Amino acid sequence: AYRAGQLLHAAGIPRGALQFLPGSGETVGAKLVADRRVRGVIFTGSTEVAHIINRTLAKRCVDESCDIPFIAETGGQNAMIVDSSALPEQVVQDVITSAFDSAGQRCSALRVLCLQTDIADKTLHMLQGAMQELRVGNPDRLATDIGPVIDSEAQRNLLAHIDRIKANAKGFYQLPLDAVTQHGTFVAPTVLEIRSLSELQREVFGPVLHVIRYTRDELPQLIDAINASGYGLTLGIHSRIDETIDFITTHAHVGNIYVNRNIVGAVVGVQPFGGEGKSGTGPKAGGPLYLKRLQRNPTVKLNAHTIHGVSTSADTSLLEVLLAWARTHGHERIAALGEQYAHATMVNTALVLPGPTGERNTMSFAPRGPVLCAAAGVSALLNQLAAVFATGNTAYVRASAADLIPSGLPHRVRDAIRVVDQTQLANVDLHLALVETSQTHTL
Repeated sequence: AYRAGQLLHAAGIPRGALQFLPGSGETVGAKLVADRRVRGVIFTGSTEVAHIINRTLAKRCVDESCDIPFIAETGGQNAMIVDSSALPEQVVQDVITSAFDSAGQRCSALRVLCLQTDIADKTLHMLQGAMQELRVGNPDRLATDIGPVIDSEAQRNLLAHIDRIKANAKGFYQLPLDAVTQHGTFVAPTVLEIRSLSELQREVFGPVLHVIRYTRDELPQLIDAINASGYGLTLGIHSRIDETIDFITTHAHVGNIYVNRNIVGAVVGVQPFGGEGKSGTGPKAGGPLYLKRLQRNPTVKLNAHTIHGVSTSADTSLLEVLLAWARTHGHERIAALGEQYAHATMVNTALVLPGPTGERNTMSFAPRGPVLCAAAGVSALLNQLAAVFATGNTAYVRASAADLIPSGLPHRVRDAIRVVDQTQLANVDLHLALVETSQTHTL
């Protein structure tokens, strides 16, 4: 990393724009995030540390009355769903690459392989045969396929996880290691067949692949389980049935979906990378909106086309009802802002991105989900509601602030607002909060 910094400076990047500061997160990282001079943070790491950074920046936003952009890309419980129509040779190659390249130490790496029962035995037999061709050893040798994990702590955690899951696993296979791996933090590529996704409480960051079998009629429940994990970084699909691919892509809540290919190695400008939920904040790294997040009052102009038949489209008619009421009840400014949101929203649109011949890459925009509207006045709340409706999300308001909701609002708008007390709010999977920070009330 130090040498890379030297080369970038030599290429002309100003030293004031790029510094390399090695050190632990508890020292260097924590001090940088808390420093008033830092006006934006981009972080790659664990979900837990991302929460700590977010809380630090939120406190700074209150104390300093400012908006500090935070872009986080964290881990994932990444799954690959393989049905009986898939090409087994391609599946095995893509599983090997996705699960074991870089010793499984990629945020996007495959963690859970979901095999339709009809082809599970054959696929696992082929996978074990392919694994025997892998060479684990010193990564400075050209013949080496898999090197060590990053340190002894990671090695201990991975070995402890394997021992714990192996005790009750339905199936187990581990690649034998030779003598050269006795010196170093090596972990053998491992396949563990488990009964359900609920056995995995957090990401296992290493060359450990978990396998789940499912029947055709269990596909909806499988997708629900993947969504319920809270992670949403990458998902793989191997199928030659268009209806199956459409069903999964429509219902899965993940940042990146790869169809009939591996799920690692996203290319900048071709496969924008990022997750949702426990897996990150977006916008996608390497995508057209990434740098916009670091600009003040950015102008977004994207050549997008409309997606037809997508169930996550914004309820524009609900926004229209709110704005029609605002125009006739003394909230003309809110109506004008709402019209801007309706014009700017990217929900229900997609971008066709460049890519290699034979591969189609699209970036589509979907609602975030439940959004907390925290306002100190009626105008600010109406502004927040307009933004939430324009982006196809669901508005939540604390019961303690319910008196800010105008009694004359159309019934349809009032019914769309979820009023919850603090206890209920703790059980809502909130994705975003709109907080009034100034008297301008502009989002």
